[in-house]
Amino acid sequence: MTVYLALGDSISIDDYTGVHGGGAPSQLARKLGLELIDLTRDGNTTDGVLADLAAAPAAAEVVTITAGGNDLLGGDLPRAILRRLHQIAQRIQPLSAGVVVNTIYDPSDGDNELGRRELGLSRLATIELRRRLNAANSGIAKLARDHGFLLADLERLFHGHGVTSEQPWFVNVIEPNLAGATAIAEHWHELLTSRRT
Repeated sequence: MTVYLALGDSISIDDYTGVHGGGAPSQLARKLGLELIDLTRDGNTTDGVLADLAAAPAAAEVVTITAGGNDLLGGDLPRAILRRLHQIAQRIQPLSAGVVVNTIYDPSDGDNELGRRELGLSRLATIELRRRLNAANSGIAKLARDHGFLLADLERLFHGHGVTSEQPWFVNVIEPNLAGATAIAEHWHELLTSRRT
């Protein structure tokens, strides 16, 4: 069976969906009929993904990467996050896979006051976090172009489904629920199948 390698953080795990196999990689693997090698984990950072690559297969049909959000929340600067994402990109390039990289979503739907309240940040810290989020997402989009990867703009996909929306795609403020994970899996599937046609 052909392999699908999932790398990254809790955006990609089953745990917060409330359903075994409910995470976006699990759903995508079923849709594509691929064997899932799941190296994602809760709280993972770009440094963690670099370390996880030691367990990566020599070849894969598909790779998805969800990383950078925990780095941002931990105070890392976009430049450092993007440097590590470029290292990850260089390491997975030889797999010759269809690679999907993802922007970092915003559970506040752009509402700084909500973000400040939910994360317990000062007004200035919230503004700075938004600036870093925008810079990181711009850099991720450029990375996708530079490496010929597919870009899943999760920030745009999730907009309107923030924590206070009528149909939120989040639980525990920053984790995708089943609806969010399903939307991600469907978006990845569309990107990958349109690439093949």
